[in-house]
Amino acid sequence: MADSAPTGRAKWFWIIIILLLLVVLVVWLWKPSGDTSGIVPAPVPTGQSTDWAVEPDGPSVPVTLPTAQ
Repeated sequence: MADSAPTGRAKWFWIIIILLLLVVLVVWLWKPSGDTSGIVPAPVPTGQSTDWAVEPDGPSVPVTLPTAQ
C-alpha cells in the first residue's frame, strides 16, 4: 500500500525548508563571497610577438628529402 501524502505540520515543514534553501541559494548567487580589490590587471603588450625575436633565414631543422627512383 502506498504512503499517504503528508498533511498538517509535516507538509508545512517541508515547504518552509525548501523555501529557506531557495532563499539561501539566491542570496549566495546574488552576492558571492570573495574580495577582488587585490587583483592587479595584466599589463598591456607593447608590440607584436614577431617584434621580439629575429626571424631566421632558413629552416631551423635540416630538411633532407628522399629522391624519387
